[in-house]
Amino acid sequence: MATARRKGRGYEIRVSCGIDVNGKKLGKSKIWIPDEGMTPRQIEKEVERQKVLFEEEIKNGICPDNKMRFVDFSKRWMEEYAKVNLTIKTYARYEIYLKRINQGIGHLKLKDITPLQLNAFYRSLEAEGVNQRKRYDENGNLINGGKLAPKTILDHHRVISKILSTAIKWGLLEKNAAMRADPPKVPHREISCLNEDEARKMLMLLNNEPIQYQTMITLLVYTGIRRGELCGLEWRDIDFENQVMHVCRSSQYIGNKTMITKEPKTKSGIRHFTLSKTACSLLKNYKNWQEEQKANAGDQWKESGRLFTSWNGNLIHPDTVTDWFSKFIKRSGLPYVTLHSLRHTNATLMIAEGTDVCTVSKRLGHANTATTLNIYAHALKSKDMEAANTLESVLHSYA
Repeated sequence: MATARRKGRGYEIRVSCGIDVNGKKLGKSKIWIPDEGMTPRQIEKEVERQKVLFEEEIKNGICPDNKMRFVDFSKRWMEEYAKVNLTIKTYARYEIYLKRINQGIGHLKLKDITPLQLNAFYRSLEAEGVNQRKRYDENGNLINGGKLAPKTILDHHRVISKILSTAIKWGLLEKNAAMRADPPKVPHREISCLNEDEARKMLMLLNNEPIQYQTMITLLVYTGIRRGELCGLEWRDIDFENQVMHVCRSSQYIGNKTMITKEPKTKSGIRHFTLSKTACSLLKNYKNWQEEQKANAGDQWKESGRLFTSWNGNLIHPDTVTDWFSKFIKRSGLPYVTLHSLRHTNATLMIAEGTDVCTVSKRLGHANTATTLNIYAHALKSKDMEAANTLESVLHSYA
């Protein structure tokens, strides 16, 4: 049963919640302050009503915890929610985000967090030197002053919002301040990719490169698979007789010298498609080369069944591929593109040659065609213009 006593200008209403394992009494309380002009009789009746309401809130599990700090709840959230519902890689990324978040707002009680405080925190993340993963250009200059990118700051905001939403769901909070905060807007960036001539030149230059990297980069251009999917390929995924490749796993680095192998996020990520004759021929030559490497390594070779490995058969680090490609592009004379740009190159070339969006989407492993339409709107716009011109010529001939 709820009790009430005078405290300052109002009343402290308390409800007993039993005792803990050590015999300590547990309870929750809140302060209710009468409106100005209320008579003693009105106050007395309202106190009784507030007691009943507060007790009902606690019984229904919707009573906020007035003392819970963000840092304490975030630890509980990571343990009870994130470990169960998030992938290992996402969990590891959230751990990094929460180090910054708790430094900024961890000391605040959940109920005291305001949109203005969150906005100030987001601005603090825009300061130079916040990004500990500093990147430097080829001249040794710090890229972007060591600042976090707007997209990364937005990711911090989303983590905060998710945690506060869970606090509401669990009955520890009434409102999510992040819903009324103003995280930075992420500027729209056009995707970068190679055109048809540049892609041909790159494939020609790859003939003079080590066969392992030549095979990896060629496969990325011909298939459009992701870096992690490339590193996760096994020889059992290649059907040479039918020229088919199966994509069903991804190899990822999650930090702390740890590599993981995981299934794609969605069913559409598990897919198979036909390989070109060029890709198949290159893969056969590469397989022969790998057999020679196994023989040279002898007992040091660790069999994994993977297509692409380190010298002794260990899983290849995804960044190894990225770093090599970055150096290759710099000395190739080609426009600067990233490894992921090869996925965009594959898609835009397919669209340019008239491949329908549904097929492009399936080969890329997108969950739906809307994703494909959104990312490759620029390429589809030119095809739309071609369609209009074609229709114009057809109809004009009958005019």
